[in-house]
Amino acid sequence: MNIQASVVITFLILMFTLSGFSQANDVSDKLSAKNATQYSQQFIIGGQPSESDIIMLSKSGIKTVINLRGTGEFDDFDEQAKVEALGMNYIAIPISGASDINKENLTLFTAAITNKEQAFVHCASGNRVGAMFALDAHFNHNKSIDEAIVTGKKAGLTSLEATVKKVLKTQ
Repeated sequence: MNIQASVVITFLILMFTLSGFSQANDVSDKLSAKNATQYSQQFIIGGQPSESDIIMLSKSGIKTVINLRGTGEFDDFDEQAKVEALGMNYIAIPISGASDINKENLTLFTAAITNKEQAFVHCASGNRVGAMFALDAHFNHNKSIDEAIVTGKKAGLTSLEATVKKVLKTQ
């Protein structure tokens, strides 16, 4: 085999190997959770995960599940027990609706996401997830209101946008 062919083969092997590493933790496209997406290297976000989603998240290296659903909003299975049985951390920040999109819950959310572990952050659809990431962008990362809304939309913000803007305008 000549040197040129050897270089091409080595390059192709390296590309396939590296692409496998970069996708090792992104299982978002395999989850049944509504609007599941790889938001960043640290976060997969989306709607309510199924039991099989939680198993898949655990196997992919997720260390923490952050649940933003309101208390009693979901009872198909004991999410906390399932998450903890798989050795992951479970954090619940009950956000039942627009009135819970506030600085008090932002403080809890900030504490939950600053540990640098890979996490799955969810609510029912991703809307509350986006709302909290928008607040985080503005109040913790000095983003403008417009930039924070863009961040929120990237993370799933939809119908809570007006509420988020109202909170962002309070200093």
